[in-house]
Amino acid sequence: MKKLIKNVYNGGALRDILVEDGLILSVEPAGGEYPDIPCRDFGGAKIYPGLIDIHSHGAIGIDMASRYEDLDKLADWYLAEGTTTWYPTVTTTSRENFIGATAQNIDLGHGANIPGFHFEGPFLCMKYKGAQNPDYIIPPDLSLIDRCSNVKLITVAPENEGAIDFIRQMKDRGIVVALGHTDAGYDIAREAFESGASSITHTFNAMRGVHHRDPGAIGAGADCGAYAQVISDGIHLHPSVVRMLYKLYGRDRVTLISDTVEAAGMDDGIYDLAGLSVTVEDGIARLTVGGNLAGSTTPLFKCVKTAIGMGIPEEDAVYMASAAPARLMGLNKGVIAPGYDADFIIVDDGFNLITAIARGEFEADE
Repeated sequence: MKKLIKNVYNGGALRDILVEDGLILSVEPAGGEYPDIPCRDFGGAKIYPGLIDIHSHGAIGIDMASRYEDLDKLADWYLAEGTTTWYPTVTTTSRENFIGATAQNIDLGHGANIPGFHFEGPFLCMKYKGAQNPDYIIPPDLSLIDRCSNVKLITVAPENEGAIDFIRQMKDRGIVVALGHTDAGYDIAREAFESGASSITHTFNAMRGVHHRDPGAIGAGADCGAYAQVISDGIHLHPSVVRMLYKLYGRDRVTLISDTVEAAGMDDGIYDLAGLSVTVEDGIARLTVGGNLAGSTTPLFKCVKTAIGMGIPEEDAVYMASAAPARLMGLNKGVIAPGYDADFIIVDDGFNLITAIARGEFEADE
């Protein structure tokens, strides 16, 4: 069924956007005649491609490492918060939980699109485990991946024994590899990127930093054309660091992420992250023991808005949460043009969310 989105500001002008069966059919100057086609008139609000969160563990009291049966509830929450595509992210947990999470149906037909899963672990570095459960950290293990379905992204510490060969095998399977929770220096990180890794998980957080004689994975990623994932919630990174990564990697290779945990959308209190106790105060999540930051409570849309407040141009901030992750993950998304998926966010002049649309599904005006 065809539907029409009328009077939205895009590309410097007012447009009408015709969609059908989840795809964009046409993008035309506003004011055309489309008799008998259901439409919604947004009165000049701005439209952007839908946001894509490749790194988010859960929200509303649901953690993907344990309560994965509630995937459908999370998908609806993400869409309501402005994320049109989401990769459920399983933190380091038991083998049974990894297998159980990926056994869930991802073709929901409602809420945010789910192309597949992100495994943030268990193949990580103990030194930079951050908020990962050390009881479940293991060397790279192909047999675990063989038992899991729809894995599209894996975070790996490349210095672990067997990790470089594992990265090559993941590339051969079409699985995107990110380096993260790692103590890798420049040389081993560069070898990992040259072997097929293409991204860095929550850049600067839970990893070796940049030294002028050893720029580590961040320097290697910049040299090798990798993508830098950035949590721009105003907590994980100083605004100057966000601006620095934007200048170093460019908007094409920065992917904004939320890294939300089950406390997102909830009040302050005590929560669980794969068996670890997390205390949330003033919206900031930290391990109850040790005090490490333990993910965020800020949805991706608010991370984009925060990045804009840090001085990132609005169009570039949205690009880094839509077109950039779409390119990284090989999705037909992130562009408002005929043939692309009909996923959108619509915002007012203050960059406040009016609505998010996934698969071209929206209620027409009466």
